[in-house]
Amino acid sequence: MIAKGKHMGSGLLVWLTAVTSLIVAAGLVLVLGVVLARKAASWKIRRDEGVLAYDDTTITFKRTPESAHPGTFVVHFPNGAAQVGDIVDSDGRRITRTIIRQRGSLAGVRTVRWEGETHFSPDEMGEHSEITIQGPLGPCPAWQFGPDGVDTWSIHIHGIRADRHNAVRSVPAAAAAGHTSLVVSYRGDADTQAARGRAASLGTSEWADVDAAVKYAVARGARRVFLFGWSMGASIALLVAERSEHRNSVAGLVLISPASDWRGIIAHGAARRRLPVTAGLLGHLMLSNRYLSQLAGLTSPANFQDLDWTVPGRLSIPTLVIHSPGDRTVPFTITKQFVEAGGDKVTLYTAPDADHSWEYNVDPDGFDAAVASWLATVA
Repeated sequence: MIAKGKHMGSGLLVWLTAVTSLIVAAGLVLVLGVVLARKAASWKIRRDEGVLAYDDTTITFKRTPESAHPGTFVVHFPNGAAQVGDIVDSDGRRITRTIIRQRGSLAGVRTVRWEGETHFSPDEMGEHSEITIQGPLGPCPAWQFGPDGVDTWSIHIHGIRADRHNAVRSVPAAAAAGHTSLVVSYRGDADTQAARGRAASLGTSEWADVDAAVKYAVARGARRVFLFGWSMGASIALLVAERSEHRNSVAGLVLISPASDWRGIIAHGAARRRLPVTAGLLGHLMLSNRYLSQLAGLTSPANFQDLDWTVPGRLSIPTLVIHSPGDRTVPFTITKQFVEAGGDKVTLYTAPDADHSWEYNVDPDGFDAAVASWLATVA
């Protein structure tokens, strides 16, 4: 009887251990799902790179995928910024790049913020004025390049975890075609008061602020409007083209590293971080459920059906896609599905190897030439 009792006690212990392990595993997956959802919709992620050394002409960083990335970038530090270019030396731990130009002193700087822009100021992209566009939730600052009264306007829309400085990269190509350009802000970003810092709704609410920019352009003479969308800005552009009361004035889209299927992007993010498939599914559920989406900081749930343009027949206007297979955030396979679904409406320019939204940084001449060639076909 004693032996039987011991056996039953041992079996109960095994059962309790198994149940506890399952509960812990389920809890861990739930936490990972929440983290993934918040990461997908958060504005707050920054790229900080360690600085090891510098002189008048070069700067040496700790080696990371960002600091080792080819192209031209602006890095920010407390007293200024530097435009960095070619890699002149590297090993497994260090990357040394040229300093093309610099504002402020690097003295004492140990980290810099790595950004996608290539310039210090929008002044470098041409003469412009600071304007305010009245969105549904309040004022949205914008830069206007070019005069009122022009028939064709372009609106440049930055992505999540970015601002107007990132979207201004596409202004020169539009200016070369004679367009007046608006580089806009929208709810949640650093330039607007409305919902500043709150989680993004992946375009499903932000599109209304960009639609206000379309109305602004039409009221000032625009008969044709092109939307340039970067990353999540592409989702916004696609929604504006479908929902705007002035959608008949939207003549075409230029989409860079486009977020054209958010369900697939979140699943890719989970796989890239080697998380369980269930974590990606929970991340999707967190963002799309009426109640759970609040845990990710959303004011309303995201409708992933509305955020999937890989469905054949959905796209109805001419679209240029600029994307690189080197994108680690939005997989190129999703863009290929988008292009196939769009049929003859879509032109794909495959950019040289570049990470997410850095196609211009790697090859600005190729970027501008692709836009110019495509605009000539839809003029």
